[in-house]
Amino acid sequence: MKIAILGAGAMGSLYASYLAPFHHVTLLDSYKPQVEKINSDGITKIEYDRSETTFPVNAVLSGTDIGVQDLIIVFVKGIHTYEAMKQNLALLGSDTIVMTLQNGAGNNRDIGQFVPKERIIVGTSSHNSVSMGLGRFYHSGCGPTNIGPDFPCKESLRDVKLVAKALEKSGINVNIIEDIQKVLWQKLLVNCGINALSTLMQCKIGEIFTNSFLWDLCKKIVYECVMVAEADGTFFDRKEALQIVQHVCENDAEGYASMYQDRQNKRITEIDRINGVVARLGQEYGICTPCNHMLVTQIHAMEQLYLKSITEAAANPSK
Repeated sequence: MKIAILGAGAMGSLYASYLAPFHHVTLLDSYKPQVEKINSDGITKIEYDRSETTFPVNAVLSGTDIGVQDLIIVFVKGIHTYEAMKQNLALLGSDTIVMTLQNGAGNNRDIGQFVPKERIIVGTSSHNSVSMGLGRFYHSGCGPTNIGPDFPCKESLRDVKLVAKALEKSGINVNIIEDIQKVLWQKLLVNCGINALSTLMQCKIGEIFTNSFLWDLCKKIVYECVMVAEADGTFFDRKEALQIVQHVCENDAEGYASMYQDRQNKRITEIDRINGVVARLGQEYGICTPCNHMLVTQIHAMEQLYLKSITEAAANPSK
């Protein structure tokens, strides 16, 4: 297949490392040094045992016309989904399938501004990947990729099976789920429970569970998510929901949340697409979500502080 991956960060590069040996893969990214590094040296995957493997992959700047693709996998941050799709309209043909495996909620709606719903696949990835510099990433967690149609119909189910076959050929474990909404909510409550706490505490994912104070906070956050999910039509047992989060904490114990990596690099986070979604839906359904609301406020305050420091440093380069 001709596959374009939008976003050459840790997760986009991880999937490229699986797919590139078996398909025609192109990474697209807006950061020129990243593109240049990948083209000159490839992408290097560091595994749990610290072994390194380098894969040659073609990379171009986002917006470059590389022709119509069979499959586009979106791995940019949710806040950039709309612009990334708008920049790369030349990649879309009448039969192009677009798949989002991004964190957060609402990415399918942004993609749907440019692609028919029956051509959109939504899903979640249980892999964890941490950027280690330009063209390098640490594969810190492994698990299945769950995918399903955004709009279930005969045509979309056929596309899901086609993409699953392409992923499985590359060594990716895939689950096809026709009713994907519970899986999406499951991924959202995991991200709500882990991402912001890990970022604010500047700790590894595993410490969310092993630190009793953090785990107590995580429980409160997840319980709010469960209540909002139920109001939205997706039901979780509270114990089941916590076990899901605990499993991720244990499985990816040495990894770092993507939002924490944003903090380290002083980037805007996806908080509005994660805890912000729960806070907003809670308000719509009349459900109080103080923990999720507080996390949104704290993360935005953190962003404002380091963006202010960047602005001041640019204005006073001699200091």
